[in-house]
Amino acid sequence: MNAACAAEADRWREQLLAHGFGDDGVRLTGPVTWRHPSQGKATARVEIVLTNAFPFAAPEVRLLEAGAPFDATFHLARPEPGQHYGVMCLWEPGRFSVEQAPWRDPVAVLERVVGWLEATANGWPGDASCDLDRHLEHEPLSAALVLYDADALQGLSAVTVRVAGDSGAPTVRITDEVRRMPEASTRVRRKDRQLAWIGDLGEVRHPVCDWVDLAALLGPHATTVGHGIGLGVIDRLLLRYHRNGSPGVLVVRARTCPTGVLLRASEAADTSSGTRNLRAGTHAGELSSRSVAVIGCGAIGSFLADILHRSGVRRFTLIDPEVLRPGNLVRHLAGESFVGWAKVEAVRARLTAHQGDSSVVVRRAWVTTLEEAVDLIQGHDVVIDATAGAALSSLLATAVESAGRRIGHIVVSVCVQREGGIARVDRFPLRMGESYLPGLPSLDDEHLPRERGCGSAVSLTPPGAVIAAAELGSRVVIDHLLFHGVCPPSLVDVRVAQPEEPFNRTGLVLPPPQTAPGGSLAAVDLPTTERRATDCQDFA
Repeated sequence: MNAACAAEADRWREQLLAHGFGDDGVRLTGPVTWRHPSQGKATARVEIVLTNAFPFAAPEVRLLEAGAPFDATFHLARPEPGQHYGVMCLWEPGRFSVEQAPWRDPVAVLERVVGWLEATANGWPGDASCDLDRHLEHEPLSAALVLYDADALQGLSAVTVRVAGDSGAPTVRITDEVRRMPEASTRVRRKDRQLAWIGDLGEVRHPVCDWVDLAALLGPHATTVGHGIGLGVIDRLLLRYHRNGSPGVLVVRARTCPTGVLLRASEAADTSSGTRNLRAGTHAGELSSRSVAVIGCGAIGSFLADILHRSGVRRFTLIDPEVLRPGNLVRHLAGESFVGWAKVEAVRARLTAHQGDSSVVVRRAWVTTLEEAVDLIQGHDVVIDATAGAALSSLLATAVESAGRRIGHIVVSVCVQREGGIARVDRFPLRMGESYLPGLPSLDDEHLPRERGCGSAVSLTPPGAVIAAAELGSRVVIDHLLFHGVCPPSLVDVRVAQPEEPFNRTGLVLPPPQTAPGGSLAAVDLPTTERRATDCQDFA
């Protein structure tokens, strides 16, 4: 603890002494007055320890005596050996910066303790925190992560199922394959060992601290489950429960011991699509029905497809004729194991690896005719051009003018320029009153290196610029897929200031609003048509 933190801790301790606390140099102990729901005013005794993490973390507060009939339940850490109560959970970890930390005021800590005591004595009304695992001993950090699909297991209760996973693997999976538990007199076969029992505990009003607590919640199933654990058949328990309407799942590992059954909480995770989509954003459900074609599955195209897929898009067409080379890997979504694969297959494999419900079509031939381009645009909500090829950009711009304007579909062109100094996105067609940002002159590519076996020059664009361009492109695509219509026709992220205006300052550059009427794209100076594959490309 540095001098400033130590001085603040000393002042903190001095203020608490004024509230009747004693200080042995490590622990501060003293009274806290609170109101019991049936007995009225009560005086508890608590112990407070300022750890070396203070003031960046709250003090540790433990209850020594409640001063009234008291049943400690939730928001309490598992007590250490020799202690009756664990550390109170007074604030959510990581919620406050040190400047805002309420625990820097000793009076605020005491008031929080009073609130904790009164909420506990009243049964935590309205509290929906599902933290049953907090009250059990945990498996070691080296233990396998337990996976389960809540949707697949939804209809199963009070049954044993198979657990899949090799010994020493980082994960094991609780399956929905029901297995009958053998009778006590039956010789237990190897395949019938280490099964999982799935059950429902209902509304939980008291934490599970040991087998006795759990058996009380299991009710008539406790005998069967205990019998299975004793036989070595039931190895894990997956237990659903509710607290004030909020659902929770507790996964424990069970072992027999001289004193009965030992429970340890397992690190567990739901693999269902609903849980995955919790982190996909609020519009993941809307995006799941949208369709996107990505032409060019190199660096930008691969990362852009991945961002859209993670955001909820499930219908893709991926187009690229090339295979993945070792030199591509530093700027590509796919890894070493995909070298030699067609890029479209590598990207499809990466997309479906974490969400198996995707519909991904792959094609290994470029779009070359106007008819093909029109068909592609009419068959998708958005077509993404991540090739930075001038000919293809012109073809798509012409096709979307004839097809997209009538059906509301668009083409989005995404690229990086000036060796990563510029990330650019353009959307076609223009809407009424819109105009594009000016294009940048092409750079000479004679100075660029060329990879052996690959005729085109290799851009020196760093990976960060590629990912930045993909993220910028995802904004425009999602804006259209959700019918928001907020994004302008050009977005440019100037990462390195350029000589030309308006790109001579870093930051996001937008075209001036309402500067030109919409018109035929054939007559518009398209910023994509002046590109050269060396200074503006998908950078395979």
